Amino acid sequence: MRRSRGGNPIKRLLDLFSNVWFGIFWAFLMFVYCSIGSAVPWVRQLPWLDMTEFQWFHWWPFNVIVLTFTVCMVIITVRRIPLRPVNLGVWTIHTGIVMLTIGSYIYFGTKVEGDAPVFRRQVRAMLPGLTEPASFVALPGCTAAVTARDGTWQFKVQSTNASWPILSDEHEGETAHAVNVMVQPPKGDPFIRQLLDGYPQYTEDIIPGKGRAIKSIGRKLIAEDLELSLGYAPTTDFSVMETWALYVRRAGELEWKQRPIHGLPRYTDHISSREQVISDPHMDLPLRPIDVEVPPAKDGDPLENASVHVTGYLRYAQEQRVWHEGTQLFPVIELTSIGDDGQTQQHELMALDQTGRTAANGAIEFVWVPSEDRLASLPRSSVATLQLDVPGTDKKQTIQLTDKTVVGGDGPYTPIEGTDFSYRIRGVQDRLTLPDGQRSVSVALVDIKTPDDEFTRWVADLPDMTRDIHHTDNDNTTDPHAAQPQAPDERIHFSYTPAGAPIMIAAYPGGLHFLLNGPKGAAIDRSVSVGEKVDVVPGLALRIDGYWQNGVGEIKPRIVPPEQRRRDAHETFAMIRLEVNTGQGTQTKWLHFNRYALPSSQYTYRQRFSYQPEAFDLPGGQKVEVLFSRERRPLPNAVALNEFKLDTHFGGYTGQVSTIRNYESDLRFFKDGKWTSEPRTIAVNHPTEYAGFWYFQSMWDKPLPNDPSGGMNYTGLGIGNRNGVHIQLLGCCLAVLGMFFAFYVKPMIKRRRAEAAQARARRGRDTEEPAGVSSALEETVEV
Repeated sequence: MRRSRGGNPIKRLLDLFSNVWFGIFWAFLMFVYCSIGSAVPWVRQLPWLDMTEFQWFHWWPFNVIVLTFTVCMVIITVRRIPLRPVNLGVWTIHTGIVMLTIGSYIYFGTKVEGDAPVFRRQVRAMLPGLTEPASFVALPGCTAAVTARDGTWQFKVQSTNASWPILSDEHEGETAHAVNVMVQPPKGDPFIRQLLDGYPQYTEDIIPGKGRAIKSIGRKLIAEDLELSLGYAPTTDFSVMETWALYVRRAGELEWKQRPIHGLPRYTDHISSREQVISDPHMDLPLRPIDVEVPPAKDGDPLENASVHVTGYLRYAQEQRVWHEGTQLFPVIELTSIGDDGQTQQHELMALDQTGRTAANGAIEFVWVPSEDRLASLPRSSVATLQLDVPGTDKKQTIQLTDKTVVGGDGPYTPIEGTDFSYRIRGVQDRLTLPDGQRSVSVALVDIKTPDDEFTRWVADLPDMTRDIHHTDNDNTTDPHAAQPQAPDERIHFSYTPAGAPIMIAAYPGGLHFLLNGPKGAAIDRSVSVGEKVDVVPGLALRIDGYWQNGVGEIKPRIVPPEQRRRDAHETFAMIRLEVNTGQGTQTKWLHFNRYALPSSQYTYRQRFSYQPEAFDLPGGQKVEVLFSRERRPLPNAVALNEFKLDTHFGGYTGQVSTIRNYESDLRFFKDGKWTSEPRTIAVNHPTEYAGFWYFQSMWDKPLPNDPSGGMNYTGLGIGNRNGVHIQLLGCCLAVLGMFFAFYVKPMIKRRRAEAAQARARRGRDTEEPAGVSSALEETVEV
């Protein structure tokens, strides 16, 4: 009879999971899934997925695949593989795989991994009137102000030296970590205090320009009531990998309040309008609006009553200023210099900005003239000149202003032959913007000596602004506000023509003019327009990309094209668009990503750590700082850097990675109110475990090649837990042991059984027992 398709549904389900091909299907699916996640990352980075590798292998489809495969393997093992000694290898392999799966779920389900910088030392300052020492990190350039009973003391870490040689007493020949601190007392001259870590007895002051204080004043310390010492700079938390967070605090505070951000993309740009960013016109930039709410921190959040949302995200962007026409005069021009090799360089010049109107080390200058007829007054020579004229005589001459002719205020006077006059040229001040904001003036300062007087003339290139400054016997200043300016003495005339930059572009109402100046005049002197390329000299051309007479600048993020991005940058150049509504309007700003939520800019040592918070206004006039970074989690024990060791090849560190053999960090942990007595050493590929967390080297403070005394002021620690590793290891060992049994022991057993069966068969033939031969053959087939 035909078997019914009905039956027990549980048995049918068990039969399905007992099917070997069903298990192979899930194994193949798991292989494909893992290959896509690891070898084809762009798939998981698609906009509708936007997953990190960690997220990809935590996604529910992967969990379903692994769980289904594991269940199939368990059911197939129990139902189809008899538990006999010969099958012990298969059972062991499958048991190991199950344990490996369980250990992996524990490992990845509880895994936390991040990193943190640990700075080597901090400086502690104790002064009369302080109840506890003030402290600041011992990084070159770090500054601090400490107010004590006698006033405010200013401190600045001037330099550090990881291997300062000790040359005296019983410690001669040893080295120590030295920190030099510039000290400015409330009264008196500054001095430098040198601190040696571990050797407080060698603390001494150095007087700039004079050397050690003990040789100048007879004692080691200038300010004996100032106590400076070095101590650990403990790290109490770490930043978690592949997370996002906002940090907020009131302006002036040091402690950040953390707001984790959940649901923020990572690989795909999200904007609601192209007007929000700058991008290549040909770049494919689809609009993908987002609105991610960022809930407040639990306690003390200054924005707890505000609505905070992330409304934009950029994976790789840099700030850039864009210009548009406004209503107030502020001429701006954008240029591109083009070399004969095709390389380009962009310049942005502002005519009315004292420092922003020149580029290329002064070789290019952008100026504004109020009318087209004033173009004739522009300098057409790269050499400044001073024209001298003594009325009533034939004494006229042109003086080129060079290093020899500009002698300063202490130089000798040059007599004018045939007259009673003499002069000396103090200096020049070019392109000074006038209060009306539309004109500039250039001035040559000339000391003039007459038979009955001595004064300084400010010779302006605008003749109506030339003035004489007469001084009293006790007044030898050239400041025009310190003495009453007078009209120029008519007995001697000077006029000044400032030097023109080699390349000058002049803007006037309605146009642009281009000048290429040389010592003998202008080689190019003509009008130009936006978009035009001017061949300056062989191998160099300039192109005018944009011009705004009433320029208004706006800072926007510029999306960097993928081909120009650093492959190892990760989230370094990420930005978010943050909207904060305090109930009195919405403020919107783009925030840069910061790798760590540092307390202040003092930690941005050598620009290796970014610190770019943005300020938002609170009701009542207060401000709040907001910083975009990663989530932080507290360490079970604070960690401090006891010592950093650099192991180099013969010849020492030369600035090249190849000269480094290894680097090590000696760490101490804070436990039971004190630091551990014995340091834990970690090195490259040699981590250490403490209180459930593993610590390993992730970065270090490399000395600069031209600064052998610097560097090694911090170490970078990778920090993470490793729960479930022992279960994974046991599972792997069981699987390997099972493979050894299956591939070596089982064939041996089968071979011996086959040999025994053949022997019995031979004995059976000898005794004419065919039934025994049949039984032996059946046993062989069964095995």
